[in-house]
Amino acid sequence: MLNQYDAMLNGVRECDDYWSDVGMSGAIEFLQSFSDEEWAGLKQLVKERPALWQVSCAETLSESADKERSFDLLATLMMIGNDDVTVAALDSINALACDGLDITGKATQLRSAIGKTQSNAGAAVARMLAALEEKLPSL
Repeated sequence: MLNQYDAMLNGVRECDDYWSDVGMSGAIEFLQSFSDEEWAGLKQLVKERPALWQVSCAETLSESADKERSFDLLATLMMIGNDDVTVAALDSINALACDGLDITGKATQLRSAIGKTQSNAGAAVARMLAALEEKLPSL
């Protein structure tokens, strides 16, 4: 499954309607069938792939049934150092938190990434970051 997932994400192109309309659903289906070994393999792949692949990966992780593993990969992605990848990872973490993932123990790490991202954020991203920050415990 990991090879098929990787191939799907390698096929994503900028402004790709197919990805958002069809491809993402297929990639999520592969992700849902991952074995423990494939999750470990994905953790290695996310560090090696180009930014568009990483953004697409982050998008699919928001739909994973394994929220803890998804968060771990999203935390890796959010530290890659690319603003687009970080925003995609934070957006997916926000979605997972809305779906019940407890992020309170990850507040320091998330606040750091949010702080670094806010300075370049447009209005929509700023709203998402604020929504995520509201889910974190008070300082």
